[in-house]
Amino acid sequence: MLGTELKKLRIERNMSQADLSKLTGIPQTSISDVENNRYIPKITTCLELASALDVDLKHLLDSIEDLKAS
Repeated sequence: MLGTELKKLRIERNMSQADLSKLTGIPQTSISDVENNRYIPKITTCLELASALDVDLKHLLDSIEDLKAS
């Protein structure tokens, strides 16, 4: 799931939600909502998150596909 993967990547990089928010410009509440699987973000948001976490966009998109399949 996207939220689980996002949180895992963020923690692996020793980042708080506030750190990720500052780096991306995405509100911390939105990051929390994604991590708690409350919503699937737009592709542009996924691109910002992938860039900030230094992962391929495909990595996050695969997580979204996993969410849709469940």
